[in-house]
Formats: sequence, structure tokens, C-alpha cells
Amino acid sequence: MRIGFDFDGVLCLTPFGRLAVHAPSPVADLPEGYAALYDQPHASNLMRLAVEYARFGWRTNAPDAAAILHELAGAHEIFIVTARSWDGERLLRRWLRRHKLDGRIAGIRMAPPGLRPAQHKLAAARLLGIDAHIDDDPRTAYHLASNGVARVFLLDHAGAHGDAPLPSGLTLVRSLREFADAVARA
Repeated sequence: MRIGFDFDGVLCLTPFGRLAVHAPSPVADLPEGYAALYDQPHASNLMRLAVEYARFGWRTNAPDAAAILHELAGAHEIFIVTARSWDGERLLRRWLRRHKLDGRIAGIRMAPPGLRPAQHKLAAARLLGIDAHIDDDPRTAYHLASNGVARVFLLDHAGAHGDAPLPSGLTLVRSLREFADAVARA
């Protein structure tokens, strides 16, 4: 199975947590020719890299993230699908090396210019053939589940989602362990 992992809020902690959105707003359709956005050359922008470092460079991993990735990578292809810009890829790869996960990840998809986060994650899921995806952003999770990603998991570690109805194909999980157990049962 090919599994997509969001990074911030799923594999690494965010400073303020995630506030659930009970009725995610609509996401624009993918633009025509969206696949070509991933093939465009991208030069490194030192200013953008500095911004990426200031925003993300100091974040710590979620307590069980490394163990869950090691466990799942033994039987599945793992892809990190993040809305971070291309300039943040160096920081993400450094995190993977620090946690001895770089050899366990099949690929990383950073967001290209021109796509909003939920659009990018749907595009990446389609281009990579993702079978299951875990995200902590309700808007993204609802969008993926409503647009053909077979299994989508919403990580609601804070319990803020409540009892809002979920679209078909979307499963609410409270931890990465709960997610890994659900994948193992598939």
C-alpha cells in the first residue's frame, strides 16, 4: 500500500496545535495540467529558505512518529506529502536523517507554486497513486476523501473535531498508533 503522510501536525509537532474546522470550506478544482507544476525547475531562494527555517526548523517530532514510520515502512511505501514550499525540502530531509528515516521514505512531495495545500495533496495523491493518507487539517482530509482517495484519516489528536459527520472514506483517529493499527487491519 502507498501511504501519504502530512508532515506538520502529524509527524512533527506544531506550536499551537490544530483547531478543527467542523464544516470545511470548498476547495477549488485542480487546474488543467496540474501535473506539469511538479516538473517545473525551481531555483533555491535563500530568503524563502530562511523563512522556512524560522517557521519549521526548530519543531520536534511527534512522540511516536519515528517508530510508526519505521513500522509501516517495513510493509508499505511511505510518502511525505506536505504543503511546505520546495525551499523547505532541505529542512525536511535533515529531520528524516536525524531520525534515521531517510532510507525508509519512498518519496517527498513539496507543494509547487500555484496550488493551495488541499489541491496539492490531492494532486500528489493522484500522481503517486496514494492508497491511504493521514492529515491533521480537516479541510484537506475532507477534500481528499470526497475526491477519490480511497482511505483518508483525520488525525484529531486534540479531540477538537467533536461529533461532526465525516464523509465516506474518512476515518477519525486520535493518534498515529491508532492510524497504524487501522492500516494493519486493511
